[in-house]
Amino acid sequence: MTPTPTPRGDGSVTVVIPTYNRADLLRLTLQSVLAQTLPPAEVIVVDDGSTDSTLELLREVDASVIRNPDGGWGPARGRNAALERVSTEYVAFVDSDDLLRPNALERLRDALAAAPDAPFAFVRGLSARREPDGWRQEGVIGPSQEEQRDLLGSLFARNSVPSSGNMVRTEVARRIGGYDPRVRWAEDHHFWVRAAKLGEPIHVPEIGCVYRRHVGNRYAPVSAEEDTYAILDLAAGDPRLEAYVPERLGVELCERSLSALKARRPFRAAESVFQLALREPHRLRVLRRAVRHYRDRRQRWRIGREVWSAQAELREWLSAY
Repeated sequence: MTPTPTPRGDGSVTVVIPTYNRADLLRLTLQSVLAQTLPPAEVIVVDDGSTDSTLELLREVDASVIRNPDGGWGPARGRNAALERVSTEYVAFVDSDDLLRPNALERLRDALAAAPDAPFAFVRGLSARREPDGWRQEGVIGPSQEEQRDLLGSLFARNSVPSSGNMVRTEVARRIGGYDPRVRWAEDHHFWVRAAKLGEPIHVPEIGCVYRRHVGNRYAPVSAEEDTYAILDLAAGDPRLEAYVPERLGVELCERSLSALKARRPFRAAESVFQLALREPHRLRVLRRAVRHYRDRRQRWRIGREVWSAQAELREWLSAY
């Protein structure tokens, strides 16, 4: 284990990064974290049994390390292990393949400081992929104006919090019990809905992080089917969320069907329609939301294209990665 780094910034923020066999991507993630205008007081990297050059990398950087040499924790347990050690007012969870823009932590900290009742804050993310000839945008991550009218309900229906563009009050993260390790694929969605039940989150409507698309991305809707009911269970006994169950099912139907079709599994897509819509009493609402979600996906891609075209500074910054 490396020594605890000397506190930096104003001592208010800890960054937690779970990782497994992503040394090359992790190096770039750490580069973006350590270049923040508000330097984190501590960066905690949780290594879940990496067998590549991750340990060598971590000896070179100013970060605390929690290591699970046998592996198998997964992101939820890894983040929880780090959460136990956080001593700052705020904690930001960052994935080991994503990038933070230089002022992301500062903007998130300022947003939470100005809204003491907000459990967490989040920026807008840009989904992007690095090709041999440069970066290509693949859409924005964030709530629409309509979704911002009821962030709790809309977050339940569709996770619009970038996995690396967030900051939560440490006390809130602990009060809700951290991440649920039983939720293997959608653990961040599950976490943010539970946190949003405690109060209205703050959305900072500017690109603050990049969700890096690559062949090693962990999440796929077809793989995450087992988490469907874990998310739906959050609505039990909560009328604020129960009203959004058909919306949640519609989003899930769209994502799962598209994922199955992309994987050339049409029967799996048909099975999703039967499971998530045809057996539901509100099947028409489910189907309408699935169609709307598909259109919204295309709209988020168009917004990403507009942002990418308009923001030369964003393109220039990202070119360094």
